[in-house]
Amino acid sequence: MSEKTVQAAPKKNTAFQGVKRYFKEQAIPLVVLLLMIVIASCISPVFLSKPNASNLVVQVALNMVVAMGMFVVILTGGIDLGVGSVVAVSGVLVAGFMQNLPVGIAILATMLICTLIGCFNGLIVARLRIAPFIVTLGMMSFARGVAYWYTQAVPISWKATLGADFMFWLGSGTLGPVPVICLVWLLMIAVTFLLMRFTVVGRILYSLGGNEEAVKLSGINVAKWKVFPYAFSAFCCALGGILLTARLGVGAPNSGEGLDMDAIASVVIGGVSFSGGSGNVSGVVIGVFILGIINNILDLMNVPNYPQLMLKGAIIVVAVILSTIRDQKR
Repeated sequence: MSEKTVQAAPKKNTAFQGVKRYFKEQAIPLVVLLLMIVIASCISPVFLSKPNASNLVVQVALNMVVAMGMFVVILTGGIDLGVGSVVAVSGVLVAGFMQNLPVGIAILATMLICTLIGCFNGLIVARLRIAPFIVTLGMMSFARGVAYWYTQAVPISWKATLGADFMFWLGSGTLGPVPVICLVWLLMIAVTFLLMRFTVVGRILYSLGGNEEAVKLSGINVAKWKVFPYAFSAFCCALGGILLTARLGVGAPNSGEGLDMDAIASVVIGGVSFSGGSGNVSGVVIGVFILGIINNILDLMNVPNYPQLMLKGAIIVVAVILSTIRDQKR
């Protein structure tokens, strides 16, 4: 046996172990997703139809984008309760800016302002060491108030602006058979995956969630790196708000309500540890689709919104309990 053959064996074994570990971690979310697809197809024959499948991948777009940001925050042991309000701020700002500015500048200005909101949250959490729950809860109320104040509680339409064609294409257009809005959330998944898997940023953020004290002792400026997750989450919310406004045709101050619960549920269902340091992007994608299928099948059955809220709350509690049990076994 040659030396090359001897050296190749451990690599193959390591790769196999990595795949085995991944499927072990994602076993429950994958099984739940498959069960949901089977159950949904049995309940409603419309579920597997092409129009409904197309509708489903568009429906999950907002939650998918926002959940990428929530994933990074929860991975570091934090939480962002203000995502829905920041989505509303993004939506009304981009619609308002488009009244007097080119669409490109309006989008860039909106994303910059929302990212600064996230930086502010991160600075308060990191520098003053206030619990993320309190900081983002306050921002949830403040940002929602800003959205209502900016619009005077009246939705702002972009349909009569010069950038209307681009916004219509972004919200309802296609590239070949694929909706543009789906390409956007696929891009955000890819960006988040590459960021967390192959960059120094990702390694530091995983370490922060796993053992913040060890990161401090290694000489890394923890306060600086704790700002990034909240800035990234706000960036995702800004993008989500722009997509939602493009779909609706207006920037509405009440948009994004309940989105914080959807994003948290998707992340926790996807196997991300609520205590931080464990989880991956693919699990979050599975979680988003599980929640999306639940919402879709309940809509097909004409179930009112209130039972859906009850179900989401129950899902979050059960997912957190399972996450806690899993962490205790490690």
